[in-house]
Amino acid sequence: MNKQIVIKVCFVVAAVLASGSAYASSGITTSTVIGGGTFAPSNNVTLNVTATSNSYAGYSGHLNGNRVYFLNNADPKIYYNNRTAGTAITNTAAATDTAPTGFTAL
Repeated sequence: MNKQIVIKVCFVVAAVLASGSAYASSGITTSTVIGGGTFAPSNNVTLNVTATSNSYAGYSGHLNGNRVYFLNNADPKIYYNNRTAGTAITNTAAATDTAPTGFTAL
């Protein structure tokens, strides 16, 4: 399940960048239109992504999972941090964010 979340985050970021305009979202939890197509995350999955035309950063996690994931355009690694399962994913990103303190590379 964790790999599916990460793949979905990557898809959203790629779709945002493909749209060619600045995009910001705080908590994609339902269907949304990105670059002319509709994207919907899995049930209880939250995506917090911020992107510009040349950079992005994002957090993702499952409501009942115990990890939150981070990725950005400047680093090929995906990072994670442990969290309490059942709490909302509230991490927000700026498009220029680097790996947050306390996060570990996968």
